[in-house]
Amino acid sequence: MGAPRARALCYNFGGALDFQAGRWSEAETSLRDAIALYAEVGSAAGESLSLQRLGVLLTARGELDEARRVLGDGLVVAERAAMRSHCLTRLHASMIRNRLAADDRPGVATSLAEGLEAARRHGNCVTCNALLLPEVIRAQIALGELEAAAVSSARLDQTAAEFDSRVWTAMAAQARGRVVLAQGAIGAAASLFETAAAAYLEVEQPYEAARCLALQADCLAAVPDGSASGLVRERARRMYAALGAPGIE
Repeated sequence: MGAPRARALCYNFGGALDFQAGRWSEAETSLRDAIALYAEVGSAAGESLSLQRLGVLLTARGELDEARRVLGDGLVVAERAAMRSHCLTRLHASMIRNRLAADDRPGVATSLAEGLEAARRHGNCVTCNALLLPEVIRAQIALGELEAAAVSSARLDQTAAEFDSRVWTAMAAQARGRVVLAQGAIGAAASLFETAAAAYLEVEQPYEAARCLALQADCLAAVPDGSASGLVRERARRMYAALGAPGIE
């Protein structure tokens, strides 16, 4: 029909679904097509959100510098988007993930502050907050802000409970596991990561499941009888390998 905006939307959502399902080559192709089409029709919101999703994919693949560049492009494009604050919130969340993977603590702190400010400016967008809070929690833990991380985790728990989303419930369990692990409750953290991994597998998100299994393995290795950690870690390793992911946090 010659409708580039509709095609761009299909490529964007198709790319997001392919990424979640582990079809990363197809996801990258679709997202790059979406970016080009959205730029062609002048949709800054669509272009910036497609760049955000591509940045997440590239970060997961370990292409951290390229992912940072893509996310930076997204931040520039988002400044002229009609849904500016929504786009910026998601991009800053993805930049936090990228900077954590690069072990760039100053970059984490900057992206955390900018993400929280973007969220504050546009009010209480439930979806944006659900995507931002898991990365906020990781950043707060990395920066030693454990009380703030616990508060953020409680907010994410409440959101997941209110909307009864299996994906958000898995995200909340994973985030809460990170918090209780940082507080020293290793057994409770291992149980939460196991629960989150199972929930992600139910909704066919192998990458997120593998991340949870790797965290569970870390916990199991730290308890007196850590014999179970090897099997869990091998399971995570095989899932990462099938995706072509290096398995970095």
